[in-house]
Amino acid sequence: MRLLITLALLGAVFAEDSWKAVNIDRTIDATSQIVKISTLYSFENSGAGPQSKVSIALTKEETAGLAHITASIDGNKGKLKVVEKPSEQDFSIYEVDLRTPVAKGAKVSIRVNLRITQVLEPLPAKITQSESQFVVFHTSAYVPSRYEVVTQKTTIRTTQGGKLLSATTVSPSKQETERVVYGPYANIPAFEKKPVKVHYENNSPFVVATIVERYIEVSHWGNIAVEEYIELVHKGAQLDGSFSRIDYQMDRRGRRQPAFQQFTTVLPAQAKDIYYRDEIGNISTSAVRIRADSVDVEIRPRFPLFGGWKTSYVIGYNLPSEEYLYNKGNQYALKTKLFDHIFSDVVVEKLRTKVLLPEHVKRVKVATPFVVDRRPDELKPTYLDTTGRLVIVMEKNNVVPDHSQFFTVSYEFNYTDMLREPLLASAFFFSLFLVIIVYARFDFTISSDPARDAEERSQLHIGKLAQSVDSKQAAYDTLVEAAQQYKSTKNETELQDARKTFNATRTEENAKLSEKISALKVDSGTAVAERASDLLKYDKTAFDAVDSYLRAVEKSTTKTAGPEEQQFVNKVKDARNAADKILGSI
Repeated sequence: MRLLITLALLGAVFAEDSWKAVNIDRTIDATSQIVKISTLYSFENSGAGPQSKVSIALTKEETAGLAHITASIDGNKGKLKVVEKPSEQDFSIYEVDLRTPVAKGAKVSIRVNLRITQVLEPLPAKITQSESQFVVFHTSAYVPSRYEVVTQKTTIRTTQGGKLLSATTVSPSKQETERVVYGPYANIPAFEKKPVKVHYENNSPFVVATIVERYIEVSHWGNIAVEEYIELVHKGAQLDGSFSRIDYQMDRRGRRQPAFQQFTTVLPAQAKDIYYRDEIGNISTSAVRIRADSVDVEIRPRFPLFGGWKTSYVIGYNLPSEEYLYNKGNQYALKTKLFDHIFSDVVVEKLRTKVLLPEHVKRVKVATPFVVDRRPDELKPTYLDTTGRLVIVMEKNNVVPDHSQFFTVSYEFNYTDMLREPLLASAFFFSLFLVIIVYARFDFTISSDPARDAEERSQLHIGKLAQSVDSKQAAYDTLVEAAQQYKSTKNETELQDARKTFNATRTEENAKLSEKISALKVDSGTAVAERASDLLKYDKTAFDAVDSYLRAVEKSTTKTAGPEEQQFVNKVKDARNAADKILGSI
């Protein structure tokens, strides 16, 4: 029995090594801050039987900055499963599941794509505003492999139009325009390395998003609100010396300067109500472009970012829920992206995505296309909530644009819970108005207050005094209008009737004033009544001038007011002002 187990283990070991790398063609794109490596492996099954798994080796330097890895059969779009295995001989090992076994002696071509971040070292580390940025890239001329390699070649692409200062020579190798080619090399043993260094010009802004906090609020009333807080830091060669705006604008390099001048954020095509602001407020230098399948937000920060500089901002928008929220009965599923396309070749050191779900959701499940760190759920109370809404928190470090993929949050939610908040708001306002009505309609005092009752009666008397004063003043206005009408018609009868009406009205209102002043004396005292009695004589000057005013009107030959007429009008106004002062003093 032990012999059989030993033979099985030995067979497994030999099976793992039963591949031969017939050819490896590696292309390294080092034109931006993200090093993009695309390697085409051609393997031959040299084992005793069919094999369905093959191993890929990476150097420790590549693994340290590895952000994303994918593998596929060359020519096919489907992705293969890649699993990290224990290291061997200071190399990181990744196992690729081929799905379909490869027969003995057969070949298979696999393309592996890597995204590696923060491996380009600025040299010099500090530059002036007018200088270009140069970086050093360390790699191996030999492609790391777990198996013996028959032939292999590596091509390193540098920046278009940039200078190539130096590159390590490993024969055969050659330096061409905008690239360095190592190989082809033949019969290279497994786990063989040949360190090389390429020093070249790279003015791409090495802007890193140190943190991106994405907040997705789901509403079953038809809207999904998205907001992102982003902090950017330029981690390229630091600016040595002061910054000159004039030199910056006159620099002939334009966008080839190693400064972050502007960028384009790509939002979903359904995005609306877009806003973009920083700590100061809204930034008016942004513009929105509507595309067929996206909404592009062209953003220009308040100042260009040079090496060592940083900034932060908030961008948000709304989405219609019918495009991203699906349901079947009480089962709901939200399908959206972990983060948006911030700008080309962005590196996010820490991504934190929060999903705010409706209150009282149950059985929440999260499905992501890659591994994320699921943090403890949170509760956030919002308007009209009772227990707070569930917040799903996910985090991931070292994120690149390839991670901008859809994830799904599924949960159970009763439709009747949507009516709870409107009913709660209606009940609150109904209760509030009911309390106000009851308070205003009923007197809750235990016993009557004589002083308060007298005060209320006094205010009522004063209001009636003001009404009588208004009536007297209206009589004066009517008399003046009749006098002006007389100038046009010369009808003596109408003028005399107007005077009789005026006298009758004034006498009647004075009688009412006397009656009300007497009532006021009972409730407010003699002092107040004496002040109020001045209302009987405040218009004496105007009343005494009525006869002279009417005679002046009868003698007037013009339609405009003469001196005596104007004096009477002024006396009427003065009487009104005097009455207002008396009423105000009571």
